[in-house]
Amino acid sequence: MDTSGTGRGQRVDDRTPMPVNYVRNLLELIEDFGLDTDRLLARVGLDAEAVYSPEPALRFDQFRRVMEGARAMGGDPAIGLALGRQLTVTAHGLLGYAAISSADLGEALELLERYFRTRTRLCLPRLRVDGPWVRFCLAEPYELGDIRVPYLEVVTAALVGGLRYLLGDRFRDATLILPYPAPAHADRYAAVLDMPVVFGGEVAALRFPAALMREPFALSDPASRRMAAQKCEEELQRLEADQDWASRVRARLMQAEGMLPSLEQLATSFHLTSRTLRRHLAALGVSYRHLLEEVRMARAVRYLQANLPVQKVADLLGYADPSNFTRAFRRWTGHPPSFYRH
Repeated sequence: MDTSGTGRGQRVDDRTPMPVNYVRNLLELIEDFGLDTDRLLARVGLDAEAVYSPEPALRFDQFRRVMEGARAMGGDPAIGLALGRQLTVTAHGLLGYAAISSADLGEALELLERYFRTRTRLCLPRLRVDGPWVRFCLAEPYELGDIRVPYLEVVTAALVGGLRYLLGDRFRDATLILPYPAPAHADRYAAVLDMPVVFGGEVAALRFPAALMREPFALSDPASRRMAAQKCEEELQRLEADQDWASRVRARLMQAEGMLPSLEQLATSFHLTSRTLRRHLAALGVSYRHLLEEVRMARAVRYLQANLPVQKVADLLGYADPSNFTRAFRRWTGHPPSFYRH
């Protein structure tokens, strides 16, 4: 069965804000295809006033409808790649300006890792150094439905394009890893991105030589970087203050690699005692165990959709015996692991 967009993770709140300039870029792309943008907006229940108003964001449900409508009208399954390639570094607002003015790639990616949520909550970046290689990973905390693949195409194509803009010919020997089987338009990826692409990975990731982290930027400006980063920090603090504790814990769990942290470990990362964190969650009617199970289920579904062997999925989730994982998976979803295979 086709489950490319049916993972059973936490669903996105339709009110989640999405930067409106990304939708504007998509409409420009649709115009380049010779399509009627007014017709697209009417089809998805929006008008030009909503998209071109001074308001900085649309709701997720509006963003989703535009993405789905653009794919349907355009008839191009690779529209996500085209949009991502079109996004410039400065299209990402203050975060883009902070990245451009950084001293080197390492500093820029650290900023991106910390402040990515000021642009979108739909992916959670993590920077990982593996000996001579670096992986910039994008965890998926939410179920995105039918727009999962095009959304990841947008994000990864924009990331690749941004690094190529910042480093020029120095950006080489990189590989893009994607957490879903090769789609029908798989041949378009290498053509658009000009790099090897591997499908069926555990998580979306850009892998490149660690030596690139020390490559300097021609537009480095410490004063501009500090100012833009400070504005990003203020926005991040505002966003976190508006987020409930269950959402904060869920986001941290989705960012974790390997074994998931204990309640005590996670509480420490929030500068809280485990008792205080437990009380915050109880006030929302949820438990830490429930959130752990939710995240394990979301990860399991995505690993299975990427066609990883059941033994490998069990290992990644901390199950020594695959049969224990299979029983847990049935309890979570009501189905065997094979139900989510492609």
